[in-house]
Amino acid sequence: MGKVNYDDLASEVITSSATYPVWVGWSIIDKIGERVKTVYDAKVAYVVADEGVNSHARRVQVSMESAGIPTYLFFVPSGENHKNLDTVKHIYSWLANHKAERGHMIVAVGGGVIGDLAGFVAATYLRGMPFSQVPTTLLSMMDASIGGKVAVDMEQGKNLVGSFYQPKFVLSDVETLNTLPARELTSGWAEAIKHGLILDESLLNLFEEKHSEIAALDPEISTEIIRKSVAIKARVVSEDEKETLGIRILLNYGHTVGHAIESTTGYSKYLHGEAVSIGMMAAALLSNSMGMMSDEEVRRQEIVLNQYDLPTTSDAIESEKIIEAIKSDKKTVGGSVNWVLLSKIGKAVTNNEVPETFLLEALSQLSK
Repeated sequence: MGKVNYDDLASEVITSSATYPVWVGWSIIDKIGERVKTVYDAKVAYVVADEGVNSHARRVQVSMESAGIPTYLFFVPSGENHKNLDTVKHIYSWLANHKAERGHMIVAVGGGVIGDLAGFVAATYLRGMPFSQVPTTLLSMMDASIGGKVAVDMEQGKNLVGSFYQPKFVLSDVETLNTLPARELTSGWAEAIKHGLILDESLLNLFEEKHSEIAALDPEISTEIIRKSVAIKARVVSEDEKETLGIRILLNYGHTVGHAIESTTGYSKYLHGEAVSIGMMAAALLSNSMGMMSDEEVRRQEIVLNQYDLPTTSDAIESEKIIEAIKSDKKTVGGSVNWVLLSKIGKAVTNNEVPETFLLEALSQLSK
């Protein structure tokens, strides 16, 4: 076991609790076995995977076993409704039946639901097992797989039971996105566009200039832009692992209203990225009302989101229910919402003094 510098290293996350590589490349999933050996001496591996990515999970298993690591598979039905403590118990029992040990490794293969679920299991079973992330959706590559946030849902809300628990590595094979339904791929671009909006206008420029290549998942261009976006997320996590310095919270741009829309529509009408896209428009309108973003900048954000077929309005906005959901959000402290807004394109700020009347007006503008 020894550190190897691979050409597809997008970034290295460096936190007080762990340092780990994030690899982003084209057709690299079959190399996972040899890469595990460079970061951790795993004797046995347990792959927890979405049943919709059966073929990817089996490729991981073959690669791991070729590297001399016995590997077992556990498939979880697709959907956020399976990210709960009942599923966790089933996985605990499976690990116990296989006599999993603290030095063995859990590997999450799938989207954000699987990463959250498997990561939570890894953080809690035997008081902590090493785990790694192999995201196979664009959304999870961009966001959920990096940063160590692991959690499961309760009836009362999303991600209420969880922890910060960093993986040993993240391996993102961009080629696996070819198997994603078009709507899921589109949804994933929301988080990457968000990174440009909050911290890097040059990344947003790329999204505007290279739209056709990105939408067609051109191997070179799409891998480059995912790598750039991932590097932004990794840098923010490295600077503020547990959201104590006011830096990592900037990644929540669009998520306050986005989460509320998901909640009030029963997590069934919108994919996460679609809800965040609408939420980003709400945040842009609030930024404008607060005297920050110009009308032209709000329009620019709307145009780029529309370019990638992301929604910017909704026919399901019930203002009172959304405001109630926002007040129950984890980011609300003492009844005050800590909004992430834009002072301009590429510069996010926080503000906890947004009048509710501004929010009502923004929600009204977003209603179809």
